[in-house]
Amino acid sequence: MSDITVINDTQQSELVTNGLAKNGELYLKAAGSTDAGAIVVYDSGSWRTFANEASSPAWNGNTYSVDLDGTNDFAEIPTGTFDLGTNNWAFSFWFKFDSAGTYGLYSIGVSGVTAIQPILYTNHIHVYGSGVDFGPMTPSTFPTNTWHHFLLQKYGNTGGSQAKGYINGVLIKDGTLSSTTDLGTNNNTSAVGKLKDYFTGVNLPGNVDEFAYFSNSLSDGGVSVGQTAGGDVAGIYNSGVPDDLTSYSPVGWWRMGDNDGGTGTTITDQGSGGNDASLVNGPTFSSDVPS
Repeated sequence: MSDITVINDTQQSELVTNGLAKNGELYLKAAGSTDAGAIVVYDSGSWRTFANEASSPAWNGNTYSVDLDGTNDFAEIPTGTFDLGTNNWAFSFWFKFDSAGTYGLYSIGVSGVTAIQPILYTNHIHVYGSGVDFGPMTPSTFPTNTWHHFLLQKYGNTGGSQAKGYINGVLIKDGTLSSTTDLGTNNNTSAVGKLKDYFTGVNLPGNVDEFAYFSNSLSDGGVSVGQTAGGDVAGIYNSGVPDDLTSYSPVGWWRMGDNDGGTGTTITDQGSGGNDASLVNGPTFSSDVPS
């Protein structure tokens, strides 16, 4: 692409205003522009836009989250998104809660039940599911109205399913997630901001952001419980500021508004899976993000 002229939004508009836009001429949109990284072509009085080489919008920072009312709204992810089974995997998630209580963070559904569902309590997180019991994970502090990062990963199957849980970049628990080595097939919808199935009254009151799923375990620098993680986990936590996850190859990456203009009811999946989430019962977008 070295022969393609790089332009920003202003320059693109000026080409038309000044009569300099030529049919069939290609331009590369500069970083920070609308459709950054895309190829635009002027064609008979209008612009046509083609996806960039990565087939996903360039990283332009984190500017939106989804605000949940704690009553009945949530984000729903379609069936078939998550391939748990006997595989290794990881989930990365940013959240804040308005008041102390018992709330569902997310629920990964399989075969009419729930395989993985982290529950937030007053001072810790505990992961439950069908045969799953992993916790409690208690950080040194867990204040309300503060952004927190939770990363859960499965990394092995010796004597059951082994897992690690990290809160705000620190390894909190390393142990057995489940006695079974097969966590099932994802043939049920999943939810962010609530628990599924028979649980009611535990919807999260607060904000959710940058929910991501990886079909492999992540490096952490070989740290022990109580230590600050290194490796991939440190890069994803990024000292408390969400960063571009592209280099970690997420299968699912729901940015909670950043690639949807903070409007509508669809959360576009920026991972390789292309499984868009839907906002249910009226969650709103917010400019309150981890920083």
